[in-house]
Amino acid sequence: MSLKSKVYIFIERLLASATDRIVCISEAEENSARREHIGRSNKLELIPNGIDISAVRSATAKERKPLGISDDAYVVGMIGRLTPQKAPDIFILAAKLIKERIPQAAFIIVGNGEMTAEIVKYAEENNLPLHVTGWTDEPYAYLKTFDVALLLSRWEGFGLAIAEYMAAEKNVVATRIDAIPTLIEDGVDGLLADVDSPEEVCDKVVWLYEHPVEASNMRQAALKKVCDKYDIQRVAEQHADMIRKLFNNSIMVYIFQNLFGGVDA
Repeated sequence: MSLKSKVYIFIERLLASATDRIVCISEAEENSARREHIGRSNKLELIPNGIDISAVRSATAKERKPLGISDDAYVVGMIGRLTPQKAPDIFILAAKLIKERIPQAAFIIVGNGEMTAEIVKYAEENNLPLHVTGWTDEPYAYLKTFDVALLLSRWEGFGLAIAEYMAAEKNVVATRIDAIPTLIEDGVDGLLADVDSPEEVCDKVVWLYEHPVEASNMRQAALKKVCDKYDIQRVAEQHADMIRKLFNNSIMVYIFQNLFGGVDA
């Protein structure tokens, strides 16, 4: 474990002593908190993350032509920062392999970051049709132009982009790491690949391209899952319920302390 990680864990343990509840946004996060002894187990509250599904569903797709993409292109995209965590380097390496097997493939990255220049340079040197949006306040409009969406993170607390991909009815290929396998059932509502494996990512994308019926079934299964489990309204209700319980418990402790001269809270 790196010194940086040890420092973060120490700070989290220190702050946990001053909290009543610690919200874990995924099962992986909860397991990590237990493993690293971040507060007592009875302080941990699992409230999986969620998204505004209606915002994704109502977005209108960008026209492809202004992006330099033909209408018949097979568009492979990702939403995320261009930083080592999100592995845009693996995305562009996979893009080169995909292009060799699907000549009409085109690529979009929605986001910006420290690796932008490196990624754009590689695309230019390898004649890859890549559009990098930079920062944008309409990521879902770009997402709607995708045929398949990638999240190739090297580590991930939740993977919110996956829920967004599912809500937009896009096939998903993501890495088999941390919380991601709790969102995707491999082969049912998405496909998983090993971290830092552009070859496997390419194979998964090509499989989806060559199996349109199975790909359609996965999209429908993914949409049902995100609507059932990852709606932001459910997240809000769980947080409200947690706060009500904490408040009610505090009131009861106050009453008992004043009526009976103190209790062990």
